[in-house]
Amino acid sequence: MRIGWGHAAGPGGGGAAALVACLLWPLLAGAAERLPIFDTHVHYSRDAWQAYDIDAVLELMDAAGVPRALVSSTPDDGTLRLYEGDPARIVPILRPYRDPGDRGDWSRNQEVVDYVKARLERGVYRGIGEFHLFGAESTATPQMREIVALAVARDIVVHVHSDAAPVRALLAMDPKLKVLWAHAGMSEPPAAVGTLLDESPQLWVELSFRAGDIAPGGRLDAAWRELFLRHPERFMIGSDTFIGSRWAQYPELIETHRRWLAQLPAEVAAAIAYKNAVREFGAGGAVGLGN
Repeated sequence: MRIGWGHAAGPGGGGAAALVACLLWPLLAGAAERLPIFDTHVHYSRDAWQAYDIDAVLELMDAAGVPRALVSSTPDDGTLRLYEGDPARIVPILRPYRDPGDRGDWSRNQEVVDYVKARLERGVYRGIGEFHLFGAESTATPQMREIVALAVARDIVVHVHSDAAPVRALLAMDPKLKVLWAHAGMSEPPAAVGTLLDESPQLWVELSFRAGDIAPGGRLDAAWRELFLRHPERFMIGSDTFIGSRWAQYPELIETHRRWLAQLPAEVAAAIAYKNAVREFGAGGAVGLGN
């Protein structure tokens, strides 16, 4: 069973996709009534490939009501496989990590930067990331300056996993740089997130892993609510399938965000759910998202 948006079949997907659809039938049946979500933090990395083939992943997105997704992977081949399976749905961005070992020193490694430059020549990527930065000093390298220059020249985002200090340092490097801040800093309070948003019109924030902070016990926190109302155009939703096992939880990860979004005014909820991401990355022809 597929809902509304459809996709081209991926390789080897029949059995796994059918099983996923059967298991998730109750979600599929009600999906048409739910707020669509543009998921701006997806990975399809090597550890997921065997358990979840292309068609199974796309079926899970159907079940979760996700017609559009920003995807990066380690290695990048996973992103390209998903993109080939459904180019109308998948928005590729390029993760610098050729393998997990690149994570620690990638911003000081010229080989990684050369790899990024070569892959960007494919012309399909709408960003660079998600990548990790550990402290503001990790941005102060020639390699990081090259990454920033590449992103600015192509008018694409950098997707950054860090606390506030590296984000502020990156934004100071070039006023034209567009930053998508992963997890709203993971543990940064709404006041700190709001300060950065107030300072920079080139910053967007995705909210993977933050639903428990945003709505503890299921009730929308007052400080987060005020921030969403103050900057309704600057937030996006993410799931972060950083390990393969999170695909088993995927529809519930998305539904958790819908529960707190439902406590916001409808126009603000729609902006955060998908309209802000569509404005930056396009609708890709997905039914119901518009442009």
